[in-house]
Amino acid sequence: MLLLRNLCIATYLCGLVNAFVTPNAATRVTRQVTILNAASRRRVLEQSSACLLGLLPQASSASSSLSDSLQAIQQARKQMEIIPHLIKEEKWDSVRAILITPPLADCWAKTSRPLLKNYADQVGDSGGDELAAIELKEDLISHLRYLDMAVYNNVFNPINTMGENGATKALIKSYYEDPINEYKASIEALDSLIKLADPS
Repeated sequence: MLLLRNLCIATYLCGLVNAFVTPNAATRVTRQVTILNAASRRRVLEQSSACLLGLLPQASSASSSLSDSLQAIQQARKQMEIIPHLIKEEKWDSVRAILITPPLADCWAKTSRPLLKNYADQVGDSGGDELAAIELKEDLISHLRYLDMAVYNNVFNPINTMGENGATKALIKSYYEDPINEYKASIEALDSLIKLADPS
């Protein structure tokens, strides 16, 4: 595909150079040469346009469809099903490993695959509520980041009792409740995103 595109571009550029170069002043320009040049220019433009237009269907098929994005978001939702069990067992590294595994990672991590942005665009293109998709995208990104941060903090949290290392009751409560609260908020946002394209 890349080779074909580069070949089309090179052909287009070479044709433009040949078609639009005017003979230097020392050369006699006859009517016949002028007609050939005009025909040559027209042919180059037609060929290069056809070549470039031939690439468009493949480029559009390379981008994922709404159903592909929906399927990836549903898979991300399934990935999260084990997280409450891991939180209960305090397996913080395992939770983080799930969060950085695609397609869930594509929902919030800085990857080259903007799953939620594409999904919001596709929802809007199909007549759905793009604004709701964008708002839910931001909510989900925020909650997944906070979930990651909460479990990351717990990796380094050896505090089990109040007063230990200056820990307050509220801090200890936060360490144990924040991960599950962020999990629930993430699931709610994912479910709402899924309903935008799949109301069933």
